[in-house]
Amino acid sequence: MKRMKRLAAVFAVVVLALSAFALMACGDDTGKSNATLLASTDTLVVIRAEKTGGSVEDAMKQFQTDGKLEYAGEDGQYGWFLTSVNGNTLTGNAYWAVYTTLGTYEDVAYSNAEYGTYDYEDTTCSYALYGITGLPLVAGNLYVLTVATY
Repeated sequence: MKRMKRLAAVFAVVVLALSAFALMACGDDTGKSNATLLASTDTLVVIRAEKTGGSVEDAMKQFQTDGKLEYAGEDGQYGWFLTSVNGNTLTGNAYWAVYTTLGTYEDVAYSNAEYGTYDYEDTTCSYALYGITGLPLVAGNLYVLTVATY
């Protein structure tokens, strides 16, 4: 009888622990994307970071997995670069320019308005000093990819 009570107590503790874990998982938002896709055309992509973490490319990979965005890139002379967004493969002197509201973060400058700006709705974004692989998502910031020429 004493053994049966112990077994019941252990079982109750295990059930309580599993219940607590299940309840914590319900409140966990790790499955929520770090970013929201505000615009997605063949000449413009606008992303807003909802949480800090990951890179712009990480967000774009998730949007591609979700079927909201399509993009491709390749390694080039200056590192990895976008070659196509939503089926638009650029040629000649056209390229995908990246702009952001993220200025300095953790003592690193990520944009510079002296190189150019892009206005999206009521927000001015500065030319990004990093590509999508090196540009961190920081909550509340916008990231704009648009076609530009040189």
